Amino acid sequence: MRDENGYRVMDTEWHRITCFNGLGKTVAEHCEKGMKVLVHGRIHYTKWIDSMGNDRYGCEIIAEKVDFLSRPKSAEN
Repeated sequence: MRDENGYRVMDTEWHRITCFNGLGKTVAEHCEKGMKVLVHGRIHYTKWIDSMGNDRYGCEIIAEKVDFLSRPKSAEN
């Protein structure tokens, strides 16, 4: 996708990532907002009924491995 000046525009996509056990602890201790990470895992879909009786759907990535691709912003200065 390009803007009115012809420059490429990149949209941010947000994904729910779930980490279990030791991986969750490592990510909680070392990952900060703004860091780039590479997540290896599997997609998990869920379905539930909300309080109004509507079917709701969700999607999350169950992380099996997380690679830190950048340092925290505070460490880069």
